[in-house]
Amino acid sequence: MLKLSRFLGAAALAALLAACGGGSNTAQLPAADQVTVSGTVTGLGAAAIDGVTYDDSQAVVALDVDPRAEVPATIADLKVGMQVEASVREGRLTKVFVRATVIGPVQSVDLATSTFKVVGQTVKVVTGGDGMTMFEGASGLADLKVDDWVEVHGTIDADRNVVATRVEVKLPAGEIKVRAGGIATDVNDTAKTFKLGDLTVDYTNAAIKPEGAKIENDALVFVYSDQLPTGNTLIAKAVRVATPSLEGRRFIIGGLVTDASADGKTFRVNGIAVDAADAELKGGQNPTFADIRNMALVRVEGTLSATGGTVVLKATRVWIIPASESRRIVLAGQVTDFVSAASFKVRGTPVDADTATFKNGTKDDLKDGAFVLVKGRIDGDVVRADEVIFGVPPKDVPFRLFGVVKDFDPAAKTFTLLGIPMKLADSVRFEGGALADFGNGDLVEVKGAFDGTAFVVTEVRFKSGMPPAIYAEGVISNVTATGFELNGAAFKITSTTQIVNGPLANGQRVEVVAHWVGGEVVADRVEVQMPGASARLMGSITDFVSKADFKVQGVAVDASAATFEGGTEADLANGKLVRVMGALDAGTVKASSVKFLR
Repeated sequence: MLKLSRFLGAAALAALLAACGGGSNTAQLPAADQVTVSGTVTGLGAAAIDGVTYDDSQAVVALDVDPRAEVPATIADLKVGMQVEASVREGRLTKVFVRATVIGPVQSVDLATSTFKVVGQTVKVVTGGDGMTMFEGASGLADLKVDDWVEVHGTIDADRNVVATRVEVKLPAGEIKVRAGGIATDVNDTAKTFKLGDLTVDYTNAAIKPEGAKIENDALVFVYSDQLPTGNTLIAKAVRVATPSLEGRRFIIGGLVTDASADGKTFRVNGIAVDAADAELKGGQNPTFADIRNMALVRVEGTLSATGGTVVLKATRVWIIPASESRRIVLAGQVTDFVSAASFKVRGTPVDADTATFKNGTKDDLKDGAFVLVKGRIDGDVVRADEVIFGVPPKDVPFRLFGVVKDFDPAAKTFTLLGIPMKLADSVRFEGGALADFGNGDLVEVKGAFDGTAFVVTEVRFKSGMPPAIYAEGVISNVTATGFELNGAAFKITSTTQIVNGPLANGQRVEVVAHWVGGEVVADRVEVQMPGASARLMGSITDFVSKADFKVQGVAVDASAATFEGGTEADLANGKLVRVMGALDAGTVKASSVKFLR
């Protein structure tokens, strides 16, 4: 069965939603250079965190199990219900840390209270309503057994327990990797111990991350160990203090309110102190500070500051998320693992669409490779679809598709992929092979755009036997003719490495796609990020003031000197779906053209 690792990006998702009469909840971010977003994954296809969709086409992903050494991953490793911390620049995810709250064996299960214990932590399972806990490897709490190894993602409630957003039963891995997360209490600097729930953590010989961090009462911490607890004591090998300490950094966090003051103007979310006295309230019907109470679900935007040694998020906006919207799930991509309308996957997530309504097709059109948008809610270990929308690749929007080549005509350079007519462009570039290797039955990833008749392919990557891709971003050093260093790792350059905006030089900021080859990291593509580089945005207009002042995907746009297609400057308005082409200038896209897509 075909396994897919990437799907359409935020722009294509926005276009598909618009074409089907829906809206797109793309990222609406402050204009700061970089924003940190912490919350729950609620959508895939274009990654959504707490209901806000971001462009994930260039995202670097890492798993933070052991704080001493992150594990490289890809956007395909994101799953609904995971807790993540992401860096966002100009509307795009640049790096995503996946941070499970608890990993370890189940110690007890209490069906009466809908709770279970893992590594001394009490985990609450939401068994009904829109905020249901997502399960994988088990249909629900009743399926969990003592000694099952689980990975739990969740937010922290007022009792310092974990309210699970995702529970995944893991197969034995042959090695012990225990993780416990929560709010530290009873910190003893002399004995080098603190408590997480019923668990006592001994951090005498543990590495503390980040460097210079201090473990204090009420701090949100994540503990790693390579051994199981002895009694109620866990010997830590590493501790990450998760409370941010980046003075002046824009920050967005989602989760449950704890420690709310009587007037609702100060509270905590996942251990982070929030001052909302001057914040704008959004969400629901005429929200007031009285709506900010313990266990309310919120998304907070603001700036971090240090007051008396305590990190405080000075909120500029607080979204109060109604229960009906709290866990709305959107999946966009190709159907895989199809058994029936009640059993298939989109973006690796199980879906039951047996009672859904269908647009642009019927239930009988569901099959492997079908291109769909699913809207629904979590129900145990599946997303129960309310609506399934069939789509075709939107015109003139570049994105990637995966599948098996069929009906290849070498003379005309045409073929089909996933039932979609394809044509190789004259300038098509191949990776992992050449045109002579291309033929029916090949498993490929193609990049291109739909021209209204066929999908014109500009890149082909052969996937069979290809090792997983490594994505990295940062400033390079020690550049030679055969390689460079990036983020502490050595990258090799070969004769097949594609250099964009080169030549390479020390101090340049780059984006790299690479693979493991014979124990070395070999760069396939290195793109130098240049000021004034071309910019392309697709999405709905927001924050419209004038043609010189509006946003698309949270990025500021100035269309004063732009040409317009499919409309005029008088048609610019909030909600209009547009494609903007231009150049980036000090955080603003100076548009050269604006095309109206509806």
